[in-house]
Amino acid sequence: MDLQEKIRAIVQPICENNGFYLLNIKVKGDLRNLIIQVFADNEKGITIDDCAFLSREIQDELDMDESLFMNYRLDVSSPGLDHPLKYDWEFRKNLGRSLVVKYFTEEDKLWRITGKLIDFNDDQIKLETKRGTLEIKRDDIKQAKIKLQW
Repeated sequence: MDLQEKIRAIVQPICENNGFYLLNIKVKGDLRNLIIQVFADNEKGITIDDCAFLSREIQDELDMDESLFMNYRLDVSSPGLDHPLKYDWEFRKNLGRSLVVKYFTEEDKLWRITGKLIDFNDDQIKLETKRGTLEIKRDDIKQAKIKLQW
């Protein structure tokens, strides 16, 4: 088990037991100057207080694991608005919002479309676009992100 897998095994249950989804863990640097980044979220949106709470919980567990004798900096944050949507709960959380979706057509061409997410299921998402309603198979989606409003 590598270091990232070991950290994930510690962090995953902490997130789940407190109503959060662990989206990603990044481990950077070396054992003398290690940075552990934890990206978590939930359906309501993660707050700064949530991040602080998770940080304390995770740090307590990491410090108690005797196999992890190291100095580290722990950063717990949301994945950010530019995080690609993958999971049902992420699509549910963003119903009614504009998305930018990159997807493959039947001819294996990559298309990019912007539209409001109006529905989704296990197989597809449904967007309201300028040209009407578009259904895109989830297997064909390369990337779906929230469209940032400026």
